[in-house]
Amino acid sequence: MENPAQEIANVATLITAAVNPEIQKEAVYKYFVPDMSFRHPLCAVSPSPNSREAFLSILQWYRVLSPVLSVRVTSVTYDKEKNSIFLDVTQTFHIRWSPLTPAPARLVVHLTLRPSPSPTDPNKTVYFIASQEDFYHPDDLTVLLVPPLTPLVRGALQAATLVCRVQAKVFGALGYWSVRDGEGGRGVDLQPRGEPLPPIGEEEGVELQERGDRRVGSDKKID
Repeated sequence: MENPAQEIANVATLITAAVNPEIQKEAVYKYFVPDMSFRHPLCAVSPSPNSREAFLSILQWYRVLSPVLSVRVTSVTYDKEKNSIFLDVTQTFHIRWSPLTPAPARLVVHLTLRPSPSPTDPNKTVYFIASQEDFYHPDDLTVLLVPPLTPLVRGALQAATLVCRVQAKVFGALGYWSVRDGEGGRGVDLQPRGEPLPPIGEEEGVELQERGDRRVGSDKKID
């Protein structure tokens, strides 16, 4: 990739939702380094001289399980200095032979890039994917595998939150990690007064000034 921020959405579609296995394989060979690594909640590939083949096998089995797969990249965050990309992805995965209705599942994909001189022009830099990590929330992973169980998983997450709240109150009352007002050694002033606000950034200042100018202009029109 010469421009990862612009090209990565198409790359993600090619490797996961290609129209045929030949295009998928060509995309993996073109955009991933041979010694890549891969992490997923259900499988993993450690970096090795030919680990890309294992990753390709996972993608191929993925398509065997779900012959019709929909993938949509909703946002791309590219950190050029760290050679890192985060993708917010929504996919609809329907297991073959499953009578269950598929539902969209969200995941975050973290890609680590490896810069390299272009094979066609050494003066240019191209970027290959050296590592991929897929992150799912528990309920999104359930949507992917067994959609009808999703409400149960979400209910369990809400129940866990309730337990945390109750336990925080109970153990706080017993003196464990309890909040106290005032500066008296153990507590802090939760509502400090007279402290200066953080400085406004240059871009924030310009934006606030523009908003103020627009507001003044609208007031004059009303008058």
